[in-house]
Amino acid sequence: MKRFLSDAAETIHDVSRDTSQISSDRRLWLSEPCPSCAARPGLRCKTSRFDGKPTGWLHLARGWRQRSCPTCKAAPGESCTTPRGRSAGRPHTARLGRARRELAADQQVFEELEQWGASVALVRFFGGGGNPGSIQAVTLEHENGKELARWSSGEGELPEALAAPIWGRYALFRGHPRIIGLLSWDVRARSIQIVGTRGGRKFEEILSAPRQTASGTIAPPAANPSCDTSRDTSPPDAGTSGGTVEVSGTSRCCERCGTRLTAGLRTEARYCSKRCRQAASRERLRERSGRAGLRPPERCARCEGPMPSGVRPEARYCSKRCRQAASRARLALASQPGAKRSRRPPTSFPTNPRA
Repeated sequence: MKRFLSDAAETIHDVSRDTSQISSDRRLWLSEPCPSCAARPGLRCKTSRFDGKPTGWLHLARGWRQRSCPTCKAAPGESCTTPRGRSAGRPHTARLGRARRELAADQQVFEELEQWGASVALVRFFGGGGNPGSIQAVTLEHENGKELARWSSGEGELPEALAAPIWGRYALFRGHPRIIGLLSWDVRARSIQIVGTRGGRKFEEILSAPRQTASGTIAPPAANPSCDTSRDTSPPDAGTSGGTVEVSGTSRCCERCGTRLTAGLRTEARYCSKRCRQAASRERLRERSGRAGLRPPERCARCEGPMPSGVRPEARYCSKRCRQAASRARLALASQPGAKRSRRPPTSFPTNPRA
């Protein structure tokens, strides 16, 4: 064990020497608008430019000012310039990409933690309540509980990458009550989790939880038996200390898919997302209308072939081709002389008076 710890210490020294040249503070990324999703300064990144949902990670192009430009050789903190020395209207494309030894995704961070020999990475933070966010400490721990490294904010690329989900989740902590939390990276489970207190209430939130199975596919995390699907009516803790973080024994779960509800939802929330809420609403409407017990026909009404699985109970055709062919046949039958016409009058086109 002593030999393993000594090798880990040498690896830490080599990697820290290699990454000492890069220190891209993710908080400074929020001071600039995002070139990818056009998010305004101080706001979280979105999934798209037009009414997108907030993401858990800041886009890589947002930190362009913290990198040097390979095209015009602009130093970090300076804007890009044209070949004649004027200020460029937009940053160069090469500057929007990842720099050398810069960790930009959670998978890269997990691979870096494996090289360090760490099993858990902990990030302690606090903010909100009118105060900006702050990182107290970033620590790496081994499986036996041995602390491998400890940093404060802004001391290297790895601690900044470990704290990146905090800025992607809470941005500058504007509009949030006082939050005291602990962000943990589990290398073996490939999960990122936040626990702590928000406005005097305990919360637990999973930011990312992919798990690689034997077949190579990504499976969702297993359901936690401590999840509680009932409403949280417990009063907030009045005597919560300023520097301690406790995890509650139970947490609310979605009534449809069983995943844990995030901390920002209302106390009367029953579903984790809009998709689950709409799916549950459709099921209730089917039960009320009596269509829940209906079954689709076994044969297509057009080609008399077998109906595919998963179609709606009121479906009559096996495919879009059969449905369109049946529609064209009905229109041709209605256009014959003596057929009953529809109530809608035919569209009349203006004639050319010169013809």
